[in-house]
Amino acid sequence: MSSLILHKQLQLSPPSDDDRRAHDERVRDALGLGPLTIPLSVLARLGGHVNARHATLNCIVGSRERGYTLIEVGSSVSWSIALDLGTTNMAVLLYDNIAGSVKRRMSFENPQIAFGSDILTRMHHAMSPRGREVYDVLKKGINSAIRSICEAAGVSSRDVHALALAGNTVMSHFFLGLDISTIPVDPFVPVVRNPGFFTAAELALDLNPEALIYVFPNAGSYVGGDIVAGILSTGLYRSELPSVLIDVGTNAEVVIGTRDWMIVGAGAAGPALEEGISRIGKRASKGIIYDVQISGQDVTCKTFDEQKPEGICGSGMVSLLHALYNARIIDPSGSLDGAAPGVTAVDGEPAYAIPCGDEPLVIRQSEIQNFMKSKAAMFTLLLVLTRAVGIAFRDVAQIFVSGALGAGIDANKAAAVGMLPAWPARIVSARGNTSLDGALMLLRDAGLLETIGNLIGKITYKHMHDDPEFMKEFMGAVFIPHTNPELLKAE
Repeated sequence: MSSLILHKQLQLSPPSDDDRRAHDERVRDALGLGPLTIPLSVLARLGGHVNARHATLNCIVGSRERGYTLIEVGSSVSWSIALDLGTTNMAVLLYDNIAGSVKRRMSFENPQIAFGSDILTRMHHAMSPRGREVYDVLKKGINSAIRSICEAAGVSSRDVHALALAGNTVMSHFFLGLDISTIPVDPFVPVVRNPGFFTAAELALDLNPEALIYVFPNAGSYVGGDIVAGILSTGLYRSELPSVLIDVGTNAEVVIGTRDWMIVGAGAAGPALEEGISRIGKRASKGIIYDVQISGQDVTCKTFDEQKPEGICGSGMVSLLHALYNARIIDPSGSLDGAAPGVTAVDGEPAYAIPCGDEPLVIRQSEIQNFMKSKAAMFTLLLVLTRAVGIAFRDVAQIFVSGALGAGIDANKAAAVGMLPAWPARIVSARGNTSLDGALMLLRDAGLLETIGNLIGKITYKHMHDDPEFMKEFMGAVFIPHTNPELLKAE
């Protein structure tokens, strides 16, 4: 296994009457890697190193699909960054290429949220006369995140020699400065499917100018590189039996497949599970609720690391709605009972106050309805996609859950509210941020470039935007658990 960025220490003898090789030839021969691109900026610095008597030359080399690039000479430190570019948040990871270890992880709000919490609103703004603002604020935000994580780790951003980015199709296009106007309209076509490699200088990133920037390929207009990275991270592409990857955030995205075939789809899940949109919604971390139990007047909340409750994550939302339904505080449509314990009003809107912590966390009726749409989109996607490939829920061997649900999910509760089929809990695993994990895997193993190329060739994208079967089945799923509970059976 060879990492995306290699550190090579060369022992070079100086030029002589018996050895008149040019500097680049001398370095190429010593590296012995095969096809090697040496940028002009690096060529300009070779002379001072190669002319020295018996020079020791530290080289930072980047792997590409075909061949290598000499990124830096004279440096014995090297870092890479993995970036999950989400609609609401950016998760960033700093990786030590020399030690082969993760140095630091951080999360930042996507500054584009100033132009709308959902991707469609941002696209509309991007197509307006002031559309460049959407692109510029993202680039500034990414550079700010790079500086922040490097400063926190005591690292120079000049010593960052690679960045692997995974994001949905629209976010990847924003990052690359590409036109998005053909994505939200029929026939829903992006500019590029497999962007590949760029340099930091091309993209105006505050890294080493020759740093390799890899953008994961997308699988469709609304299924992006974050899902491809998730397929990589979970190992779904190696599955002999049908497996499922579920990612729920602003959208619900589903992959069903094996090592031989894959089908993917996305549906508008609504914002109920996404941090920054739902008022009490937070990503899984210390002090965030992942489980709620209601027994009469007693309410029990469990938080990560048993800290004081500060918000609720996706799996906590599932648990909360399950508890509210079982306690008859909400009915099958998700409507709050005004006479039930804990039900109050906020700005004239019915709400439920979760009595945990110093101050109750309040979820409003509109946010519960957002959740109902989210869980309906999730289940309907699964139903339509399994039907499309001619399998039943009972044929699925394993389920990976990531995104807003990917920490602490209770499969039984998710099935009870109709978000997932009634799959046995033993085959459902929460995998956290599979997008970031997949990007890290690539930094560690350049051989996965070939794997990515092979797996995207096996993906079929099923468009759900105006799919009549999706629209029809969705209506029955916006109830707890479903207007036809028989559809939830998986055994």
